[in-house]
Amino acid sequence: MSALSRRSTFRRAAPIVSRLAASALTLALAACQTQAPQPNIQAPVQAGATASRSDAIQFLHSAENQSSPVRDQLRLRAAAILYKLGDNATAKQAAIGIDPEQLNDVEYARYAQVYGRVLAAEDDFFKALDLATAPRLDRAWLQLPPDTALSLRSLRADLWGLLGDLDSAIAERRLIADLAQTDADISANNDGFWQLLMQLPSSELHLRAEQSQDMQMRGWYQLALVGRDTQGDISSQLTALSRWRQQWPGHSATAHPPQALQLLEHLASQRADRIALLLPLSGPLGSAGRAIRDGFMAAYYTSLQAGAPAPKVKVYDTGTEQPFEEIYQSAVNDGAQAIVGPLDKRKVANLLATEKLPVPTLALNYGDSGRTTGDLVQFGLAIEDEARQVAQHAYRQGHRQAMILASDASWGQRGAEAFREEWHRLGGTVTVNRTFYGNSNFSKLVSDALLIPESKSRESALRRKLAAPLKFTPRRRNDVDMLFVLAQPQQARQLNPMLTFFYAGDLPIYATSQVFDGNINRNRDRDMNGIRFTAMPWLFENDNVTKRNIEKQASPAPAFARLYALGADAFRLYPRLPMLRQFPNQQVHGLTGALSLTADGRIVREEMWARIDKGAPVPITTVVEPLPQATEPVELTGTSEAF
Repeated sequence: MSALSRRSTFRRAAPIVSRLAASALTLALAACQTQAPQPNIQAPVQAGATASRSDAIQFLHSAENQSSPVRDQLRLRAAAILYKLGDNATAKQAAIGIDPEQLNDVEYARYAQVYGRVLAAEDDFFKALDLATAPRLDRAWLQLPPDTALSLRSLRADLWGLLGDLDSAIAERRLIADLAQTDADISANNDGFWQLLMQLPSSELHLRAEQSQDMQMRGWYQLALVGRDTQGDISSQLTALSRWRQQWPGHSATAHPPQALQLLEHLASQRADRIALLLPLSGPLGSAGRAIRDGFMAAYYTSLQAGAPAPKVKVYDTGTEQPFEEIYQSAVNDGAQAIVGPLDKRKVANLLATEKLPVPTLALNYGDSGRTTGDLVQFGLAIEDEARQVAQHAYRQGHRQAMILASDASWGQRGAEAFREEWHRLGGTVTVNRTFYGNSNFSKLVSDALLIPESKSRESALRRKLAAPLKFTPRRRNDVDMLFVLAQPQQARQLNPMLTFFYAGDLPIYATSQVFDGNINRNRDRDMNGIRFTAMPWLFENDNVTKRNIEKQASPAPAFARLYALGADAFRLYPRLPMLRQFPNQQVHGLTGALSLTADGRIVREEMWARIDKGAPVPITTVVEPLPQATEPVELTGTSEAF
């Protein structure tokens, strides 16, 4: 079932529960609570009043002896109490027994807010969004208590953001801004604004800042550009933020700045003045190491050109035969206050095996384990991050049955394994998992994966049995609702048309950033139309000064552009590591993605979402439908029959 048809089913289905189930729920609650007198139905628990589990039991017990709509109102009160107490499982059971058609519009809004939050906590995002965006709410907003309206709109913004509909989420945050009154509510909404806007490319932010007629939103877009364009140096960012505040003294973010911006002055005071860059400049990894070095130094010189105080950087070649431990110690002896590198996975393993490092170190690859101490952080371009992001995004979009087609290359197999692990953890099923090779017959690969030969065999058997003319349209298998592709561009250009040819043009296709090589060629890449993929912000950050300097000086091939971006982000990242440790929910938005830090010292990258449209990549900022890819069915004259 597609995501859209699944949403339609949710809209049509009304929750029904028997009195027996309601009684069982009440008994389950009562088992942990002394029975209390029956409440006065006309005196409900008021908003803001302290409610207990016994109140929920009383309401549920009373509901058993009432008819609708009183029964549904009592269950709603019980669900609200249980949700507020953090008992999501029991709150869900109470909410399931409610018939929303028996509630008035104000009650329905409260039901959507409570039940929607419970569903969202279980990753049932589409059903939660259906509740929170029901048409009947359009006429109810002015009647709602402020706290209900604020909570419901916050839920809508959160859900749209999770599902990738940034435009709807931003519009909802703008409405919340007019509702929020307390400092806590305003600050929470401003943090939500910041997280959404940081997912837009700089070019899109510039366009919206110029075109927006809403002065509050124009201010937000310009503030987001402060976060996007000047992250190369904290001092430059502080200067730009000060100018923004002078220009927008009455803006909400001036009085209640996003949490990430509040930390800048603290970070500036902690910045290291001497940096050692440990990279292979010779040997097998020399070309990769030089690209990372040049990206790091491009960000460094961009910072200098902006007039910001920059640290002294000394580069050490780890590609020689000199033991890495000696090179590392030399950097420490030379006065390095922070070390960036190494790149070689084995050398990262050496650092992980060291009990305590003398200076904070940002490794540019991942070992096989994390490290909970604060002396080592691992950062790289792991395909596993992208694969897990695809799994999370596709699951949120409502998909549950996946087909994987992965390259036999090591990165393809590692990505497929990471996707499978995350997909199974979320609750999805991998129906098909196929590996292809450089010389694979993609027509046969796709046909076999979709069970087209079996469909044709059934048609042949029926022809023999009936001995009559048939009109025949082969059917693909119906136990997959999405495809995850780990492929290079030349492979994806062959796979995508085969899916259309074999009656799977409606199957959503997700891929990692490797599917696009970085060079726009509309005629060549139109065969990839409709593919959605994780994309480095580098792809769309054409106005970024560091990127422009790199392209001007080095003109890197697309494969090496990723490494230049990694180097540039390493320069951005190392001074912000204290912020990421103190506030795990914060992110550093760089050219390789939105970067966050896990408890065991590993940087996780979250890339942008893009799709191929008319042979070129475009960023996804709203929910979009797959491009039409229908083909004419294969027909034989005679009686109509499908397989």
